[in-house]
Amino acid sequence: MSTAPLHRSVCNALQRIASFRRLKPPALRLGAFFMALASIAPRVTAASPTHGPTKNHVTPHATSTPPKPHSLTLQEKLEQTEQAIASEQDDQKAQSLMKKADTLRLYSVKNSGRILLNEAQDSLKQGHITEAETTLSAALTLQPDNAFLRRQRAAIRFLGNDLTGAVQDLQVALVHDPGDAQSWDILAHTQEHLHHPHQALHAYTEALTHAPLLPNGQKRYRQLEQQANGTPD
Repeated sequence: MSTAPLHRSVCNALQRIASFRRLKPPALRLGAFFMALASIAPRVTAASPTHGPTKNHVTPHATSTPPKPHSLTLQEKLEQTEQAIASEQDDQKAQSLMKKADTLRLYSVKNSGRILLNEAQDSLKQGHITEAETTLSAALTLQPDNAFLRRQRAAIRFLGNDLTGAVQDLQVALVHDPGDAQSWDILAHTQEHLHHPHQALHAYTEALTHAPLLPNGQKRYRQLEQQANGTPD
């Protein structure tokens, strides 16, 4: 069974990483709302020697501070984008949203991890799959629960025919990012190559649930359904 389609998909995904090299860390982008509050202290006049309050004395009213606008967290932005992907009915917009989601996922990777991602991409371009996996493993020692890094290493493990390792990475990735259609798609390919047709069909059903407009999605689904359930009489 040919791995060429997924190989192209993995290479394209890793190549996109190069365009993110100059992205600022998430902290520099999130929470960028600052409110300048002017504190106006009322002038207190000296008390009059006469009894009672001075005629022109005005008791200052307490000023209320307007609530600070809520700034979405990185996770909230990703979840909103994933929801938009699941409901989008235009192919081009869906692809644009998927790119946006991956950009947000990359923001969750520390700067040192991004450097290692670039190194893995370079190794993969040269056909050094083992080196690419080793580099991704180094990145994962820094952020073992990072779903994006797990998905990238799973794809490389698939190319290196470490199918069990790929499944293990994807299981961790999907715990932390269950709305990632690409992780479900790679899992479907991996289960298919492990000759687990029902698991492959389940994974791809999840992929289409989160991204109904995956390229050739319905054709791919019918192929997996036939493998799992056989040709109807």
